[in-house]
Amino acid sequence: MMNHPQFPLVIALILAACDSTPSTGGRGGHGGHGGQGGSGPDVPSPHASSGGNSDGGGGNGDTSPPPGTLSERYPDDVGIAGDPAVLFHDDFEQGWGRWDGPAADTRTLRIEADEATAHAGQGYLRSSVTTADLAEETYISSSTWVTHERADTIYWRFHVRFPELAPNPHHWVRMAAGAEGWDASGLANTVPPGDEGFWFDFDTNTDDVFNFYVYWYKMRSGRCNDGTATPGCAGDQGTTYHYGNGFQPPGQAPFPRDRWFCVEMHARANTVGQSDGALAFWIDGVPIGDYRPGHPDGTWLRDQFHTGGCDFSACTPPVPFGGFDFRSSGDVRFKKFALDAYYERDSDARRRAEMEERGMTVSDARTILYDDVVVATERVGCRR
Repeated sequence: MMNHPQFPLVIALILAACDSTPSTGGRGGHGGHGGQGGSGPDVPSPHASSGGNSDGGGGNGDTSPPPGTLSERYPDDVGIAGDPAVLFHDDFEQGWGRWDGPAADTRTLRIEADEATAHAGQGYLRSSVTTADLAEETYISSSTWVTHERADTIYWRFHVRFPELAPNPHHWVRMAAGAEGWDASGLANTVPPGDEGFWFDFDTNTDDVFNFYVYWYKMRSGRCNDGTATPGCAGDQGTTYHYGNGFQPPGQAPFPRDRWFCVEMHARANTVGQSDGALAFWIDGVPIGDYRPGHPDGTWLRDQFHTGGCDFSACTPPVPFGGFDFRSSGDVRFKKFALDAYYERDSDARRRAEMEERGMTVSDARTILYDDVVVATERVGCRR
């Protein structure tokens, strides 16, 4: 499912920039400048209609879900998998079998049972990639993935724990949208066709804060200050490239190490011909990032959106965000979710060196624990 092209020349030229800035690079690709300043988010209502069964271009459906989040209606997630809004659920209590892949434990992924470690119950998923693993392989994708019923609006939640102090993945979890037969998410330095698909990663950097990293048919290039790729433009970088556009909310507190915390995300595909697509996320139920038409105010510079504006000489005054025109066909819908801890040897070494320069004692095991995963067409909420 994952496509991680081997780009040694590209990496040699530009990947080094990935970890010197707040947002992370592409899968074998490029990062950019982090957001600066700005106000807190106004996250879309959890009661927004799902649109999960619409046929055409609408980002919004015609029916409203019952009040409250799914977790409020299903305490301890008891019965949550049977709700018609739920497209996928796994609490890892029954072993493998619910994901498209893998179907059994691998070198870097395994399902374990330990009530003292799990977020709830006994089962949880452990991803662990070691320094020795990366000495043998340049690129490692420690990933589960699942294709679910397609939808125009999607919510998903999982609980996660980073038990060790170690470099975070080069890229992390992903949601992909596509037409019925399209399955090409994850291609670095690629502009996806608007009538075939788009995708985004949810990433974390060496400061332990989060950002969206987005590929879509109207994405901006990192070549020119204005996001175009015209040779001789203002700020011309001399090379045309299209790596994921970065959206990092400012003012985030680092996520807690060695403690379970709750990640929720929301994505809405645009109405075809309009820029009304949206992305948002919550941490432990607190709204952190919210990108939708008219919100937040910010400044685009090359392929990065800076909430509140930026301080570089090329920065223009902040204006309201214009929303996302993710797709040009209503057949492109959210369809695949992956818990993908993706590591690249060189960027991992740079992150490790940066952490050690800060005086940190860094583990040789890059371990992430997951539990209580739900993908749905209405807001899930943290497991209660």
